[in-house]
Amino acid sequence: MKNQSVVSRLRERIKPEQKLFVRKNLAISEQISSILENKGWSQKRLASEMGKKQSEISKLLSGMHNLTLQSIAKVEAVLGEEVITTPLEAQVKYKTVHFIKKSSVSSSSTSICTEERLQFLESVNNHIKYLA
Repeated sequence: MKNQSVVSRLRERIKPEQKLFVRKNLAISEQISSILENKGWSQKRLASEMGKKQSEISKLLSGMHNLTLQSIAKVEAVLGEEVITTPLEAQVKYKTVHFIKKSSVSSSSTSICTEERLQFLESVNNHIKYLA
């Protein structure tokens, strides 16, 4: 019980901007890792392409490194893919963007859906309602 109260007190002391920083930093690191995996690249290859040491890339992908826009832009340029997309960029890129809040017992997240994907999800939902 005492440990829970200590953890709760520590969580309460974390500033909202610190929570956002960690969440966004981890999301960006996960995105870079996903792109590397899809391309079949290792951290070593990314380091070589960026002119950095593999240990620097490992630190960058740890999710705890303070990523700058400049470092993100350099990663994007080397990978040839966007790592982050603003909501306005997403609207232009996907024409119509719908944000769907997904909640479950274990987690909640936000997904971006194109109009086509949204129509598909709505048809599945209607079909499920029909079967119920």
